[in-house]
Amino acid sequence: MVRRRVLLGSAALGAAGLVARAAGPAQAATTGAQAPGGSNYGWYRLDGCNREPYGVVNSFHNAPDVIRGQLAAMRAAGQARLRVPIYHRHGPETGTVMDSTGGDLSASNRQNLTDLLRAIADAGFVEIQVSFMTIGDNAPWTWQAWNEDIFQENWNLIYNLHPIIAGAGIPYRIDLCNEAMPPSGMPILLAYTQRLWINYTSVFGKNDTCGFSTVGIPERISQIPNVYGDNPPYLFDFHFYRNVVVDEYARFTTAHQLMNQYGYTNQGWTIGEVYYNDPTAARNLRRAMDSTGRTVFYLLQWPLQAPRIDFPTCDDVSVAPPVDFAAYTAQGF
Repeated sequence: MVRRRVLLGSAALGAAGLVARAAGPAQAATTGAQAPGGSNYGWYRLDGCNREPYGVVNSFHNAPDVIRGQLAAMRAAGQARLRVPIYHRHGPETGTVMDSTGGDLSASNRQNLTDLLRAIADAGFVEIQVSFMTIGDNAPWTWQAWNEDIFQENWNLIYNLHPIIAGAGIPYRIDLCNEAMPPSGMPILLAYTQRLWINYTSVFGKNDTCGFSTVGIPERISQIPNVYGDNPPYLFDFHFYRNVVVDEYARFTTAHQLMNQYGYTNQGWTIGEVYYNDPTAARNLRRAMDSTGRTVFYLLQWPLQAPRIDFPTCDDVSVAPPVDFAAYTAQGF
């Protein structure tokens, strides 16, 4: 497929720019009662803590039958939704991270993504989130000054992959940049998210996106009105991890209070990352939902076990594949 480049400025597009607007109904699978969640599925194997050669998109062609078998096992374990990461940068590939030079993936990686999403649909999953995860110089929080070329590369990657995601035959949501909701004091990241949000919604609307996922902490949540202005997404995606001081219950209830304070009372939530199959997290989040009445449509676990003094774990990913979901199923997730 010929790569397309769409150069958009910071203002909304005119009528000519709306030709590419996505057609069809809104992604409505999350607009009813809560349904089972599932996992972030990014890797089909680990060597110790090394995940890098085994990304399910970049390396799908290396292990298609293994990946299909893992999808079947996750579905049989009660998981109904998945979050698929798109790791990319302007540079060499790793097996997980893909080269996005020119604002698109290679033909082989476009085919890998197509085949993976088809396998997810064939396994019986009912919905996906696709999250764009920028690495290295493509990550706007690393910029010392505005980088227009990389901004356009990141935007065009989303634009060029959108037809593959939308055409996969499964309801979907797109996370435009993982955990990119900026803290205060990061004006470049704020400008990046504001401009990317205008670009995306001008071309595709907002029916199929959760905007930018965010860590559920006050300094990030406080910037949500500054990023979206008077055009917030219909659905917010939060990530909740406890530490030795603050647990998931406290993080959730604080987020709930702040979102009410900012007027975001009608939107639903998804929880896009939590510790893997973690009974403590499951109990804390269930208690928080019950005490606040906040609607959470589904939860997606990250394949990392919670650290313990007696159980060292990896820094980023410690489980592949993330089959067990029983701790969350027990709490109605």
